Amino acid sequence: MVGADFMPPVDPEIVNPGLPAAFAGIFAVFFVIALIGLAVSVYIGIRKYAVIKRAGHDPLTVDAALAAKVLDSDVLRPAPAEAAGGRAPAKSLEERLSEIDDLHTRGVISDDERGAARAAILGG
Repeated sequence: MVGADFMPPVDPEIVNPGLPAAFAGIFAVFFVIALIGLAVSVYIGIRKYAVIKRAGHDPLTVDAALAAKVLDSDVLRPAPAEAAGGRAPAKSLEERLSEIDDLHTRGVISDDERGAARAAILGG
């Protein structure tokens, strides 16, 4: 008899195999770790927002403000030699004489060379 209420016998393992107990446990551990990570991230974000706000800055634009400050700093400005078209700025008379004396003190140049260099610097 083949009718609407006739169901052939079905193996319950095939229809509803379920999750193995080990897989369900591992899934639960990962789910808990993900929830903890999300909670910690939200907590850190709220704390950072509060610290920046307390310092008197806009927390939503603080990264742009920092970038603008760094870009305007003297550290990123071109060196005077670059700004002058590749020429190094002229050293003062004292700096040039000091360099000669330093070279002599370190033994790089002799007494005669030091005297000649000083005379050339002082002579123009």
